[in-house]
Amino acid sequence: MLTDEELYFTYKDDNVFGVPLVWVIDGDCLYDLPLSKEISEIFLNFDSIIDISSEYPEHDGIVVRFIKDNNILEELKTTEYFGSILLSNPLVLNLLEYPYGRYVESPHAKFDGEKFIITNRDVSGLLPGYQNT
Repeated sequence: MLTDEELYFTYKDDNVFGVPLVWVIDGDCLYDLPLSKEISEIFLNFDSIIDISSEYPEHDGIVVRFIKDNNILEELKTTEYFGSILLSNPLVLNLLEYPYGRYVESPHAKFDGEKFIITNRDVSGLLPGYQNT
């Protein structure tokens, strides 16, 4: 069982990078977070999610179960806000794979299906993606 505290990726090694994800509903970026590669795979690859909060009445929030091919991938104790997003069938995207993803700070961004539109600052003069050096 994961908790919110275990989700957040902490940079420790020059050779290990986090995977920045964003959760989008109706084009609105609602939540973004850097995760370890292993944990990001859960969010990118599950095929259903169910609310199992009733099994954890002591938890002040939502508890969800991630399922893939009828197998349990993981369970997560989280906040009402993030749990509600997860249960709303969001689009989950890797921010590195789309133009202007590097500038996303939820909720100040939208996704148009191809790129991110940053709503709290002008990024037109900035590079849209990461450049290999």
